[in-house]
Amino acid sequence: MPQLPRLSRPALSAWVAAAAIAAFPTWELRRERLEPVEFIRSDDGFDIYRLMCLYNRGGSTLSPLAPLRRDLEAVMEITVEWAVPALVVLLGLLACLGRRDPGGTGRRVAGLLVLIAVIEPLASLYSDRRICGETIPLFSADWFEGAAGGWGATQMCLLVAAALVFAASGAIRSVTAGEPGESPAETLWRRPAAALVDYLIVVAVISAVAGAAWPLIGLDFKTQTGAGLMERADAYVFRSSVKPAELAILAGLFLYLWVQHSLWGRTLGKRLLGIRVVAAHTGGRLGAGRAALRTLLFPLLVVVPDVGLWCLLADGLWMLLDPEGRVLHDRVLGAAVVRDRVRDAQPQA
Repeated sequence: MPQLPRLSRPALSAWVAAAAIAAFPTWELRRERLEPVEFIRSDDGFDIYRLMCLYNRGGSTLSPLAPLRRDLEAVMEITVEWAVPALVVLLGLLACLGRRDPGGTGRRVAGLLVLIAVIEPLASLYSDRRICGETIPLFSADWFEGAAGGWGATQMCLLVAAALVFAASGAIRSVTAGEPGESPAETLWRRPAAALVDYLIVVAVISAVAGAAWPLIGLDFKTQTGAGLMERADAYVFRSSVKPAELAILAGLFLYLWVQHSLWGRTLGKRLLGIRVVAAHTGGRLGAGRAALRTLLFPLLVVVPDVGLWCLLADGLWMLLDPEGRVLHDRVLGAAVVRDRVRDAQPQA
């Protein structure tokens, strides 16, 4: 087993400074909440436009990115509120102190911080707040204007923290870089990208089916076609009377992932990104049973209100502590995500 490098004092200081800087947006948010808020009462009377906005809070039905924006908005709200960036840095530091590949761990942490910094402004930019949250066309002039204005102190803090972590880890070579087998860095960015592709495919199918079935489903379903998958499950499956259309969406999501993973080990998104899910110790397919359990743990468990986002957080952060860079649901089920070019994946220790 190769000897892992130790963290130097300057590197340790950089990690600690990065954790403090990453925690600043959460501290600032909570400080603002403690300040008194002046409420302004409006006596404008009945406003038909306000009522229309209330019943169309899912956003525009014309953009396939509206549901994605809604779900990302929900995730990013809890990311800052729960100090997730600082937690990411602290867990990465603990992994490095435990001598689990400081170089690879640091680059993973830096990448996550940059990803959070980029997603947060983009997740809240696809809606025009002046007109019922209607979706702004992607790459339009208004979109670029919003993207430029969405960068603030939070993004600067996260980027500075990422730079400190990356600098502290830059001189440390990953212990897996020169060894045969699959490096976690090779699939790190491909997994979320593949999940994004699969999400957009599912949403596009939902929009196409809903468009053809509106007369049968009803007006209420039409007004919520812009809602995110987590928002739909929260409002129409778990917190109110169950609607058959919403259950059909969850069932379709389950079948989309389960069938493809059990038969081929990869969804359409994973095919596009060149990765597949295999059994960690054999390199073969998971099988129908474990593929079904994997789908229930992720992503279906994520849409459960109250506990779903906690599970998503624990699932993703586990990757920082895992010696092979696997997420929690893959570790529990003995699965691994590997590059698709390796047709006969070697068993993992």
